[in-house]
Amino acid sequence: MIRAGAALVVLLWPSAAAAEFRPVEDRAYSYETVETRSADGVVRRFHAHRSVVFHRTDTGYAVTVTLDAVDEGAGDATGRMFRAATGALLGKPLRFRLDPNGTVLDIEDADAAIALIADAIERMTPHRDRSGDARILASPLRRLPSERKRAMLGSILAPVIAGAAADQPSGTRTIRVPSRPPLPPGTALAGIETVTRGPGKIVTVDIQADGAIDAAAPPETHGHDLAATAHTPTATIRSRRTLDAATGLVRELRDRTETRVTEGNTVHFSTIETTITLRLPG
Repeated sequence: MIRAGAALVVLLWPSAAAAEFRPVEDRAYSYETVETRSADGVVRRFHAHRSVVFHRTDTGYAVTVTLDAVDEGAGDATGRMFRAATGALLGKPLRFRLDPNGTVLDIEDADAAIALIADAIERMTPHRDRSGDARILASPLRRLPSERKRAMLGSILAPVIAGAAADQPSGTRTIRVPSRPPLPPGTALAGIETVTRGPGKIVTVDIQADGAIDAAAPPETHGHDLAATAHTPTATIRSRRTLDAATGLVRELRDRTETRVTEGNTVHFSTIETTITLRLPG
């Protein structure tokens, strides 16, 4: 989920524009996201289905992203928070403006969309009580500057834009990989990226990274996402993206982040696995 509960997916790395961006126009792509989170033996599964339509304009593309279905298999407060926050946009199209290379330039009514999410989180508690998780998550959302709100919503579309990776030559290189929740933003791990170019303009990008991470919680969470730890946590990231260089879109993304935190004599182990698929039905 986007930090502060706004949506499901957060990218492993920022997406840059590719040299060619030619999505199929005026047909609805099916965009499936499945995320499984496990921590200390507790497993939660989150699923969202969206439709994505690209329309060519004089200045680039107008893109409509609509959340068609959302589900969670957690059955607990975390699952209900996901369903409330993500479901706030159910059936409500988000309209993006992209340049000709696929870079997101703007999102229509981003402030209103984030307000819907904050309202939904607050409605979770009886009599609109803003204590606990609802206050911790909803209040910072309302105070975010407009550019941060657009960035949060932008991460809904960003996972299916191939970006510059579609133009990379085959080979292996060292990289720095930005982390993702539950790791603090800004943490980067040393890793190796392997690019393989196959037939039909299909490009596969494999990433492996690991290392110690900063345990400090970001200020907007009030320390809610990460418990204080006595030892430096470590993380391992494994990711594979299958890109279509002919369209500039991601066909499939699979990533797995494992985090180990030692607290006294106890080792806490958590895993986040995400699968994203994009396809044209029929």
